[in-house]
Amino acid sequence: MKQKRERVLHYIKSRYALWILTLILVFMIELLNRGKVQDLTKWIFKEESFLPAFVLTYAIVYGLLSLFIALIGRAQIAYWTISTFLVLIAFISGMKWKLIEVPLMPWDITMTDEAMDLSGYLQEVPIKMVIAILAFVVVGILLFKKLPHIQKKFNWTERGLFLLLSVVLLGVVFTDKPIAIKKKFGIEYSRTIQDLNYKKNGFLLSTILNVDQAFVDKPKGYSEEKIKSLVDSNSKNDKVNPKVNPNVIVILSESLWDMTKMKDVKLSKDPLSFYHSLQKKYSSGEMLSPAYGGWTANVEFEVLTGNTVRFLPQGAIPYNQYVNHGVDSLASILGRQGYNTTAISPTHSRFYQANKVYQNFGFSRFISGEFFEEKKKGPYIADDEVAKKIIETTEKSSGSDFIFANTMENHGSYINKYKEKTVKVEGQMSAETKDMLENYATGVADADEMLKKLVQHYEKSKEPTIVVFFGDHLPPLGRNYSAYKDAKYIGKDSGPDFLPSASTDYGDRSKGTVKELDFLNKMYRTPLMVWNNYLPEHQDKLDMSSNFIAPYVLNLAQKEGTYYTNYLYNLSKKYPMIPPQEYYSQMKIKSEDLADYQMMQYDIMFGEQYGYGKLKDQIASKKLVFGYGDMTIENVTLQLSGQEKTIHITGKNFSGPSTIYLDGKAIETKYQPDGSLIGIISDEGKVASAKIQVKNGPKGIDLAVSNVYQMKK
Repeated sequence: MKQKRERVLHYIKSRYALWILTLILVFMIELLNRGKVQDLTKWIFKEESFLPAFVLTYAIVYGLLSLFIALIGRAQIAYWTISTFLVLIAFISGMKWKLIEVPLMPWDITMTDEAMDLSGYLQEVPIKMVIAILAFVVVGILLFKKLPHIQKKFNWTERGLFLLLSVVLLGVVFTDKPIAIKKKFGIEYSRTIQDLNYKKNGFLLSTILNVDQAFVDKPKGYSEEKIKSLVDSNSKNDKVNPKVNPNVIVILSESLWDMTKMKDVKLSKDPLSFYHSLQKKYSSGEMLSPAYGGWTANVEFEVLTGNTVRFLPQGAIPYNQYVNHGVDSLASILGRQGYNTTAISPTHSRFYQANKVYQNFGFSRFISGEFFEEKKKGPYIADDEVAKKIIETTEKSSGSDFIFANTMENHGSYINKYKEKTVKVEGQMSAETKDMLENYATGVADADEMLKKLVQHYEKSKEPTIVVFFGDHLPPLGRNYSAYKDAKYIGKDSGPDFLPSASTDYGDRSKGTVKELDFLNKMYRTPLMVWNNYLPEHQDKLDMSSNFIAPYVLNLAQKEGTYYTNYLYNLSKKYPMIPPQEYYSQMKIKSEDLADYQMMQYDIMFGEQYGYGKLKDQIASKKLVFGYGDMTIENVTLQLSGQEKTIHITGKNFSGPSTIYLDGKAIETKYQPDGSLIGIISDEGKVASAKIQVKNGPKGIDLAVSNVYQMKK
């Protein structure tokens, strides 16, 4: 008996160091995710759900450590392996949470390119967090060295026991089988209020809960009969004029916001002067955005399809998670009516998986960043270049055009962005805030010039044209809204840190507060302008959510919509803005009035697409053409000028970034104003019988490829 007791005590002594190290890692993860020591202590000492959430989090971390010990056999290597990974993702989550109010979500792993958007803010990493990470590393090293009895290497039998332990711990927490452990522990989860989940349940447990909720539940009563009844009751549209087919140009202006709302900030000039002049004659107002500071794709999703992220888990990115099949959009709706449908973006074609999404939306052409010349304003392609692409597209096409374009120039970060600032700012604020506001205002002024260029062009055009111009979200001016607070646009106690606490009951949270609603109105409303060159002068006061823009535009253009856009147009008359669910009560919205909307969206995004009927397989375009159309080499001539040897290629649909390939090898290429290409060669002898081709796209990805032109001796 004594020997058994001694063996048990020896085993405990050889393991307790790992238990202590796991405990330290759990608290380190939560500190980095929450960003503040006081938030961590609040969770530990004041949160009623702390103990069950902590126990499950501890089980997850110890389960991972056990798994890696089983795989590696060495405690120290296993510990630092999982620590590096968990500390990194917790730190990224904390940065993301502070910047745009949403922690790191499981599906963010599909957004490696988009995640780089946050890299511009790494200069704002709190020094306290850096010190905390360094302290964690030092303490971990000391514990491994100083704690007695710590076992650093394990034999195969012990590794097998660790593997079994990890399977049990991780299996029960992840699957809730054979014990519904999360339910027994009283863990609560909200689909729509993710910041509350993470405050109550912690980072790792909330991440697991979100994995469970990656798919949206079927609404009660969903059936083919129900959807068909909704289709039948919303199919009639009397405001269609097939004789007039205006160009419809929709422009998402990156981070566009009206700075003149900052009453305590004096601007040397109005950066939106042209926009404000249009407001006197044309329909304008504000759009309620589903995003702040980033995640432009969610705004695009709402504008183009009429669907809303309000019915999805908070933090979801439909472009990355759900748009893997045909989804009716302005592009497919107008494409069925004979329109040329083009997406234009100065970002690369894979950003937010746009190359796949736009095809599923029914676009026929995509002019992505790979087809833009490197004419930048600050670190990004200038707004003026996007305007040129829009004009060029409508000028070259036959028939009517639907164009969806987004810009990039005014993307953050706004610290030391422009060499020359065209708008100066005065007021009581820090030097950093002043710099951010002046850089941002300079970008806004360029966006205004872009709008002016387009309006002036289409004023002279004989083609009827509608231009929709809006901002996707407010700019992320500093960490935790620092510039907005410094400039006294919002109070110092504004922001997600001062919304109802994590201990607030979900039901109470849904009621909202006056302070919350004021914050929503200040930080989630962007400018919206709808201009045209052919309709009788008329002004609509446009205050709507981004999901209602598509039905509004179809109605204005008098083009045939669908049962879905007809429903949304009528719904917008009753509820022009659909906010997050916690604001329903304040904005007098009844959830039951949105039940049909939610059901139709489910049918489109996750269900059987009963509403589409025979169109189901005709929405996604069969082929998405990149660039300006099929590139064609028509003629190649060898030119000798002094010591420089070149080939001159004429043909169709070349662009600035086009590259000439000589027998499969890229050569230096120069785009000419007349649309031809010049290639620099080293040996004219190699050209005599060479195969010549032109390509566009990043290395290894050919987005557009010309015919092969065979030179002849």
